[in-house]
Amino acid sequence: MPKILCFVLVFTFVSRGRCLIEQLELPPFLKECIVMKTQHQNVKLSPSESVCNTCLTRYMWIQGPNLKNCYSVKGNTSMTDITNFFGKLLCKEISGKRTKRDANKIRYRKEIRMLTKMERLRLRRAWNTATKSGQYAWLAKFHNEQVRTSAHHGPAFLGYHRFLILILELILQHFDPLVTLPYWNSGLDANMDKSENSILWTDEYLGEFTGVVKTGLCGGAKDNSGNPVIRNGGNAGSLFTFAEARDVMNMPDVSSLVEPSPYNTIESYHDDVHNYVGGTMAPIESAPWDCIFWLHHVYVDYLWEVWRYTHKYNTTYPTKAGMEAQNPNITIKNMPFIKFLGRVPMNSDGSGVQLARQSYYHLSPTCSKDHTDCGSPDLQCKIKKSGTECASVDRFLKRQTQPFVDAKKHKKVQIQYRNKHKQNKKRERRDTHYHSTAIANSFSITINADQITNVYVPQEREPCMGKPIQNNFIADCSTDSKRWAFIPIKVVHLRPREVHFASQTNVNRRHNRYDMYDEHKYKYLRRLVHPGNPAKYQDCVEDQSGAFKVRLKSSGLSYFGIYTDYVFVDNRLPVSSHIGYIAIEKPKVNKPTEVLVTASDACGRLCKPTCRRQEGGHVFYVPCSGAIKVTKQSPLMYGNDFGDAVLSIWRFQGTYTPRDRESNIYIEFFCDYSNEWIWKTCHK
Repeated sequence: MPKILCFVLVFTFVSRGRCLIEQLELPPFLKECIVMKTQHQNVKLSPSESVCNTCLTRYMWIQGPNLKNCYSVKGNTSMTDITNFFGKLLCKEISGKRTKRDANKIRYRKEIRMLTKMERLRLRRAWNTATKSGQYAWLAKFHNEQVRTSAHHGPAFLGYHRFLILILELILQHFDPLVTLPYWNSGLDANMDKSENSILWTDEYLGEFTGVVKTGLCGGAKDNSGNPVIRNGGNAGSLFTFAEARDVMNMPDVSSLVEPSPYNTIESYHDDVHNYVGGTMAPIESAPWDCIFWLHHVYVDYLWEVWRYTHKYNTTYPTKAGMEAQNPNITIKNMPFIKFLGRVPMNSDGSGVQLARQSYYHLSPTCSKDHTDCGSPDLQCKIKKSGTECASVDRFLKRQTQPFVDAKKHKKVQIQYRNKHKQNKKRERRDTHYHSTAIANSFSITINADQITNVYVPQEREPCMGKPIQNNFIADCSTDSKRWAFIPIKVVHLRPREVHFASQTNVNRRHNRYDMYDEHKYKYLRRLVHPGNPAKYQDCVEDQSGAFKVRLKSSGLSYFGIYTDYVFVDNRLPVSSHIGYIAIEKPKVNKPTEVLVTASDACGRLCKPTCRRQEGGHVFYVPCSGAIKVTKQSPLMYGNDFGDAVLSIWRFQGTYTPRDRESNIYIEFFCDYSNEWIWKTCHK
């Protein structure tokens, strides 16, 4: 097996010769996955962040540290009790123990935006009741018992989750027989110019896109340890685009659909959405606590079912080498006895016709130039040269245009205004709760419909570059920010090839193909700056101001914990840089912290990690894996909190401008956009 690293560097950082931070090789399982994927995929066609996240997710779910023991069901409910309860639900559904009224009723799962308001209300009520009853927690626990070897990264992935989706649907129907689980086609959001503005991220549907989820279908939800559900939408990964869905439909056989595979699979595309939503949704042990997890998996199930219909209803269960726990005749762990089988189901039963017939799907909404109605007021037809596709309504646009829509329907129109400041109170200090203040002092007026064009309608201002990241600070089974240390990270960024800005050196001359910042205009600069054209996410958007995000992420290798943040670089400039800070678990005296640090731009292109090396009094940076070991030896190479980390880089001297001490930075990332994988050394 080729090695992913050709460098093993142990160096002296201080004169006393103590290795306070040193680089590591990647875990063997992670190396093998990266080697397999990069040997068969083209960096110009597959976003490198997606490849990395797929392999890292596989490693974390199968061999890495996990939170499995943290999410035990509270009280005296055992896994046997849960299994027995699910067995009763399944037998009632499958064995024919239904009323005559229910027996002839076909239940259709629809895209969530195709639900009526009443259907959404019934779904929310049933979901809340299931959560309060504890049965929802039982299902999350049941899922987590399977994540290591028998439900992911293999052929059992699709069938196992089909069983769980049905169980959740039966739980909800236990409280409301008319409820059916919808699916979330995230391609409808990827079709937008700004998917973060989707109507989906409102109280009407799934609640907040970033931060603590307080509204929507599972607003106020908490995991079994009492941690609130958090999302960090759009800070990693990508949505399940229509192009990816078409790729799934074109896969020739069921073996191509599932992992392990050197190519993209339905599971690897599914991984990208987990990372796109982020927060609670990113780690497998916590993901089921966010309701969006289930709606996403219903969509994956929908795509699988459509694939089967387009392939002569193929029910084959593939066998993959090295996946003994997912062989077809292996009994599914903890699954109850099901009457129609006369046994506890096996892996192959997840692909069976009997299970598939318990649910039916409405096709995802479509449109055409002649028929632009997508079937929902929260969907619009997007007309392109290449064809037409439905897209989600922009929530900001809907709020701005709603008064004009109401004016056509009613004689009176209500307009909501928001004060910018609290009344009778000066803002003497910086107000970090400005938006909340505005909402608290809102008021409304009512006017006649024929006056709507004479009255100013307020425009809600969307965040220019998104919102700050809200991390959950979960390390193993603890949620305590004091357990986290911070290390400084530097990002050096070259200008990507595809960008162009409307800024010329001479406005009176004919328009030049190069803007004034482009390295091609300058003889000596273009010899040094020559980026390639690596693949990027389809939904990538680059701001015309030049402000551009580079996303930072730490993934624990010796502990369970993920921390994400970002820095801004200037996309206009041939070269720019920025210093950020990433959190890791604090090392202990006898337990160093091992962690993988990665950086990728907002388009899904990974940046190359380089680690500090000191020889003969000179400091320079050499290629490394991004995996490091941090010890508690003094002097520390990390800050005990964020403030300490900032002061380790910036030196304040009275009234003088603070000076940086970049020599204290151990790891730098170079975003050079070359046409090569950042792990190219493993193929030499």
